[in-house]
Amino acid sequence: MRGRDSNTQRIFNWNTHSSTDREKFRVIFTAPNSTCLGNTVQYFLIDTLEKYNYYRLFCLEAERQNPGLSYVQIYIYSE
Repeated sequence: MRGRDSNTQRIFNWNTHSSTDREKFRVIFTAPNSTCLGNTVQYFLIDTLEKYNYYRLFCLEAERQNPGLSYVQIYIYSE
């Protein structure tokens, strides 16, 4: 994930939800306290045994002016 270019539109408190049916979402990852989505790419390992079709980022706290992401990519790793 990567936040916006200016680094003044950061997201401070967030989590990731997932769903198989777009109806019932569950939290699969909560960002650690010191994690801020700014203008650098960050990688997060989400360990789950279930497979999901839908993902969403839920922002709980951010800067006032147009916070958001400029880049999101999900990799699926299996053995």
